[in-house]
Amino acid sequence: METIIAWAKKEIILLIFVLLFVSLAVLNPHLIIHYPCFIDWKTIIALTGLLIITTGLKESGYLYFFSKRILNKTGNERNLAIFLILLSAFLSTFLTNDITLFIVIPLTLSLQNLVKRDISKLVIFETISVNVGSTLTPIGNPQNLFLWHKWGISFVMFIIKMLPLVVVLVVALLIFIWIVFPNKKVEFSDLTKIDRIPQKSLFYFSLAILLAYLIFLETEQAQLALPVIFIFYLIFYKDVLLKTDWLLLLIFIIIFIDFHIIATIPFMVKYVHTLNLHSSKNVFLLSVVTSQLISNVPASVFVSKFSHNWLAISYGVNVGGNGLAIGSLANIIALRMANGKKMWLKFHKYSIVFFLITLGITYFFF
Repeated sequence: METIIAWAKKEIILLIFVLLFVSLAVLNPHLIIHYPCFIDWKTIIALTGLLIITTGLKESGYLYFFSKRILNKTGNERNLAIFLILLSAFLSTFLTNDITLFIVIPLTLSLQNLVKRDISKLVIFETISVNVGSTLTPIGNPQNLFLWHKWGISFVMFIIKMLPLVVVLVVALLIFIWIVFPNKKVEFSDLTKIDRIPQKSLFYFSLAILLAYLIFLETEQAQLALPVIFIFYLIFYKDVLLKTDWLLLLIFIIIFIDFHIIATIPFMVKYVHTLNLHSSKNVFLLSVVTSQLISNVPASVFVSKFSHNWLAISYGVNVGGNGLAIGSLANIIALRMANGKKMWLKFHKYSIVFFLITLGITYFFF
């Protein structure tokens, strides 16, 4: 019984979404046959490959050496935070927020073996920063990609239009870093406790596969690469597959089904029609609130059915990526990877404050 309770506490987010899934299935049994159509299989395929590869990077134990070099270069907590958080924001503009987390989070988690302080705040602000950085470009996150294609905006024009919002978000992020992270020298842990021998070959193979997989993702051919990746690890590094977080995939599949159904509930659609969506502020607020309820990717699809104000929608769903964890699927990925005690509570402690401040500033801009 204690084992079951411990598992339930660890997988509380999965249980919540499963409960919602069952409730929606009971209320809408006629939709069950359509569930496979509600799932974004491209995202699931991309996520599967990334989960396997990044597990390989983590299990290689090689990130420890990179972590040590970063610590030696930065010197204090604030500099370390600025480096890792801004690196996350920069990478997310081109690699997307999800992929950036798969690179940065394992590297950050490896720091815990080197320093005495809890690094969970770093993970939280890296998560916020990928939502900030990915706002700038059409390829930074899925919602931007959708809106970019739907309205046929040029790549450069999209960046120009989104730049004011990104400036606001980055300035707010830097102020938060300055307040939250002290200018203290990093204290090292007892490194003699780390006796794991790194697997150099696993690291380099995984890194090479990751770079190749990113190309397949950019060309939308991930489904061709995934079977090869799976077979490679199955033959040479079976432990990587055993340690891959397969439950995260299940969470994403359930989320796609749950929130597709929620976004089509008649009374919600009817309510949206009562709003004055000729106002940019109203479109912006609707996009923000919807993102907080059903995540910003389905929110961008939902709101675009009622308004052609792509800029207000873009601002809303990107600001709405922070706040509640459900605001962005990237948040769930990061929190799942960190898997620390009270991590969800600590995340909302910072994310909601950041969200409310940036929401107020952006609303005033509109």
